Amino acid sequence: MTTSQVTVKTLAAFTLLVGFGTAANAQPAPVTAEWALQQKPRQPSVNVYTPPAATCKVAPIPNPDPKAQGKSMGSIVTGADGHPVRQFVSYDDKNFNIIVYFAEGGVEAYREVYSPNEKEPFQFRWLGPNGSKWGVDRNRDGVIDEWVVMSPEEASQELAQAIITNDPKRISALLVTKENLSALGLPVADADKVLARAAGAAKRVTDAAAVMKLSDKAKWLHVEYGIPNTRPADSFGGRGDYTAYKNGTVLVEDGGKGHALQTGELVQIDRAWKIVDGPAAGAAAPQGLGVGPDTQEVPEAIRALVEELNKLDKTAVNATTPPAIAEFHAKRADILEQINARLPEDKKETWIKMLLDSHASAAEGGKAGNKHLVRLEQFKKAYMQPGANPAIASYAAYRLLYAENAVAMANIMGNQFAAVQEKWRASLEEFTKAFPQSADSPEAFWRLAMAYEHSGEKDAETKARTAFETLAKNFPATPQGVKGAGALKRFDSEGKPLELTGQVLGTNQQFNAAQPGKVVVIYYWASWSGSLTEDAKKLQSLVKDYEKKGLVVVTVSLDHDAKTATDAVKASGLPGTHLFSEGGLDRSPLAATYGILAPPHVFVAGKDGKVTNRNAGVLTLEDDLKKLLDK
Repeated sequence: MTTSQVTVKTLAAFTLLVGFGTAANAQPAPVTAEWALQQKPRQPSVNVYTPPAATCKVAPIPNPDPKAQGKSMGSIVTGADGHPVRQFVSYDDKNFNIIVYFAEGGVEAYREVYSPNEKEPFQFRWLGPNGSKWGVDRNRDGVIDEWVVMSPEEASQELAQAIITNDPKRISALLVTKENLSALGLPVADADKVLARAAGAAKRVTDAAAVMKLSDKAKWLHVEYGIPNTRPADSFGGRGDYTAYKNGTVLVEDGGKGHALQTGELVQIDRAWKIVDGPAAGAAAPQGLGVGPDTQEVPEAIRALVEELNKLDKTAVNATTPPAIAEFHAKRADILEQINARLPEDKKETWIKMLLDSHASAAEGGKAGNKHLVRLEQFKKAYMQPGANPAIASYAAYRLLYAENAVAMANIMGNQFAAVQEKWRASLEEFTKAFPQSADSPEAFWRLAMAYEHSGEKDAETKARTAFETLAKNFPATPQGVKGAGALKRFDSEGKPLELTGQVLGTNQQFNAAQPGKVVVIYYWASWSGSLTEDAKKLQSLVKDYEKKGLVVVTVSLDHDAKTATDAVKASGLPGTHLFSEGGLDRSPLAATYGILAPPHVFVAGKDGKVTNRNAGVLTLEDDLKKLLDK
């Protein structure tokens, strides 16, 4: 594998020189709002804001060169609120060399740079709520050849996707190279050992994929690295420190089941974290055990226990019933308790978090006050003491309240539901006050907002709004923060233009749900929604009676994959135009636009394109339609 000599500093200077950008081979003028909003990121997994073209304006970008007075460098497209949504720049007078896509509110979310110099790579940058990745495409085929900026979290996501898709080539852009290690000044003998390990990374992807057998529905959930280790440059006569995570644990969800995989060593090169070993199935060793090509990943004191844990993890696929799943995690907790007992405090964090996850999962199979809940409470109290690790305290506290609620819901009796929900809300409130900035805070605030909105209390929406506002303000780059902003938009949507665009299921063509002169029903659904079949029949009836009068039905699938959604449409006979975007209820941009909590959810928009009912019901839709279509 060859490596680009383009550094981050060079790329930064180049980007500053040329400004912002879009798709190659596009003509620099003219730009219309319709055309601009049809342009899509060339790279996958990018969430951007796409309002209705009718609400947008296009303005030229003046050329700053005094010799080019009156000449435009491109165009900027703004939405109804005046914030930018797209920006196109040409500096060679032939093509648009740079494109910028924005998130809602004018936050830059992604950019593409297409240099006219054939020796320069194309560039793709994920920004704002999409992350921090920065990739270069040397041969200009649209595939990232090397990541020059990559966080350890995003590296683990790329690694997980390589295993999910069984695509060993995907991690080639992540691997540490000879040039990387030479730039650090790592001695040749040490560098050769590191590169020898990296040479086997592609095979480890294939091996891990064969063991884990993940479906295409699997998704990355979380990664734990612990504390990075550093070999100072002066200890080996180098030009830069050798900073690395010896290993990490990635949690992957597939069909409701959790799976763990190891990242292997990651080393920091400039602003990118590079893969050394490649992945392996099973739980990772703890961090903080030393860095370098000759160090051991697992201390001798726990080596046998780690081997026992990895052997147990391979049996996880056999645990398919709730009792079996609880038993599996109870066994896992027993082994992790032994590992925890044999490690010094400064080496425990990763292992303790794995232990807490196992106790929480095992607790859900028992009754109130079971031994696993007691153990979670003990960890919470111990690590809330002065001088203890607050990250472990918050981790234990969140898993305790979640497991307690799961146990309470599973063993509910009579009229206890209201009391259980009240305790759930109180527990979430307590957690968000005690740990307002923990790693679990975005999820806790989101669940608190959901619990308030669904509570039916008099001030339910006011309390939910406060939680959504906290999410949008304090955690804007998280999926929960993005959905929180969408929920606020939903709360205020009545009387405002419907803003929902997406790709049509099966064709991937862009579709704007706002249909001037028509009454539009937006129906959010999922194949697992219990009311789908009956809702489809009702919508069929409404289409039959009101389509000629101006009714348009647009449905939004909240499934994780297109095939499941397509099969559900056929099986249920769901009418209308069907929109789909990957990510499901939790991460789909279609769900995030209005912060949809759960399917089914129904919007209605009048002939003027404005939302008339943001919380309609399928059974009462006909009342809405009669009022709007009679007008």
